[in-house]
Amino acid sequence: MKLVSFRHGGKDGFGVVKDDGIVDLTAAFFFDTRYVDLRQAFAADTLAELERTARSSEADLGLTDVSFLLPIPRPGKIFCAGGNYDSGGSAPRVRPDYPTIFTRLPDSFAAHDAPILKPKVSDQLDYEGELAVVVGRGGRHIAERDALGHVGGYTCLNEGSVRDWQTRGTQNCAGKSFYHSGSMGPWIVTADEIPDPSKLRIRTRVNGETRQDGGTGGMLFSIPFLISYISRITPLEPGDIITTGSPDASAVDLKMPKWLKAGDRVEIDIDGIGTLRNPVEAE
Repeated sequence: MKLVSFRHGGKDGFGVVKDDGIVDLTAAFFFDTRYVDLRQAFAADTLAELERTARSSEADLGLTDVSFLLPIPRPGKIFCAGGNYDSGGSAPRVRPDYPTIFTRLPDSFAAHDAPILKPKVSDQLDYEGELAVVVGRGGRHIAERDALGHVGGYTCLNEGSVRDWQTRGTQNCAGKSFYHSGSMGPWIVTADEIPDPSKLRIRTRVNGETRQDGGTGGMLFSIPFLISYISRITPLEPGDIITTGSPDASAVDLKMPKWLKAGDRVEIDIDGIGTLRNPVEAE
């Protein structure tokens, strides 16, 4: 099932993508306070009810009739795993003892089809195609063997990074949190449709040119490990998001970096999920 958040007629809504359209579930569950948005739907553990309703309904909105919102419009926490892929080259990256974990601000991400913004203060906006995990069932001190049972679904993510600000000091926060420097979407594919998230192909294209082409099998720290590890730091809650790192060949990895610029168009394509598309505009 593909769950989508959107704006239509000046109002925010949510629904299920079906037959190249959207079954708008906003009205159907208007009087049920468990269903204000998809974050609350995950928290109430009611995806089966949404699926039953969508199965018996026809799509009543076209995909071009709406403006996409972030898949979880108001995520509580966003955790990111940095440097989480083997380089795949002649000198493979050595797996450290622990992952690099940092957080991002929710408004550092734009929705599907919305513009990514190249900051006024930098010309080093980079692309990073990633698989993002949406937590469906919360927990604390989650065992690695049980971790996938806490996944609600997956979405595409471009963790746009402002590289010269990222290297100011020894932290990631500044370079990773510029307003609308990255993107997420277009929807959430529920976990039942992706039984093995370690076998997905990720491709990043800029203006039609393939810049990244890798697979989630190259992760140094697996999704179950990341979920377990982060849950030791803080309780995970439904709607929290964990980004899992990017395969090699971001602009910063190249001898002659091709930084994103106004007028570019970025696509992140992940098997089984779909394609996240965004134009790049100057702030």
